[in-house]
Amino acid sequence: MAEAERISEGCRKDLGISKFDPLDAFKLAEHLQVDVFTVDEIFGDQTDHPDYSRMIDPDKFSAMWTPNVHGEKIIIHNDRHSRFRQQSNLMHELAHIIRKHTVPPESAVLCAQFGLHYFNPVHEQEAKYLGGCLQITRPGLQWGLKHLATVEGISDHFCASVDMVKYRIGITGVSKQYRFR
Repeated sequence: MAEAERISEGCRKDLGISKFDPLDAFKLAEHLQVDVFTVDEIFGDQTDHPDYSRMIDPDKFSAMWTPNVHGEKIIIHNDRHSRFRQQSNLMHELAHIIRKHTVPPESAVLCAQFGLHYFNPVHEQEAKYLGGCLQITRPGLQWGLKHLATVEGISDHFCASVDMVKYRIGITGVSKQYRFR
């Protein structure tokens, strides 16, 4: 957990912003040299492709990272989600890339053949936590609770969903810290 906070603060430092400022996922991706594409950019005129309708459905697809033909990691995301959700989706996928998560070759082949998604529960938990830290640092939450006062205000400031703000407040324990003051 502390490592994820350090990574988040390091990314902000690299981009010249404070831990109290929002971190734009698209700028972080650019900084990390990770190309981000929408589903439409990947499929283009192939809207009859069987994966297209699955990937544009906000209930079925958010984002994924994958190596391109040159082995470089790219992210494909659903731009039909709200901008807050897109930020969260991208931060999650960038967290996988930052943590250097990989897909075992035998799983990659099976996933490609059958249209499956590789799932590693440890990787997913790491990406969930780091993605949240990238979106809102612990000091940013503390600052937000003091200066913005509401979950909605923090949500707007960090371009994060209300659910993400609540998750971060709960997982970091900052709400307990403020109850004792």
